[in-house]
Amino acid sequence: RSVDHDAKAATVHRLKRRRKSSINIMSRGDQRERDRAKRQAKLAKEGKNNQREGTPLQRNADDKAALAAKVAAKKAKKEAEEAAAAGAKSGSGPVKPKKAGKKKDDGLDLLDAGLAVKKKGKKK
Repeated sequence: RSVDHDAKAATVHRLKRRRKSSINIMSRGDQRERDRAKRQAKLAKEGKNNQREGTPLQRNADDKAALAAKVAAKKAKKEAEEAAAAGAKSGSGPVKPKKAGKKKDDGLDLLDAGLAVKKKGKKK
């Protein structure tokens, strides 16, 4: 054997030994396993919420029926409110305010209050 061959063999042997020992050393601990378990739990939880029974066509029909029932209930509620509001009103239409006539200012309201009123006119 040559010296170079022995040196190469020793180097290869050291590298193999390092690889084996690096497998046994856990630099990250069980972090990978914890992350994997956490991810699987998250996917399982999300999967439960998204699973619905029946085919997509059946689910669409059920959703359509539920929506139609909701719309009908809302319409009936609105009609009942309008009927109650119409029954509460008396008369045939909205109440119109009366027109206020032009008020004469003769000063009587001031006399009634006890104040003196000066007459308008020429000064002497």
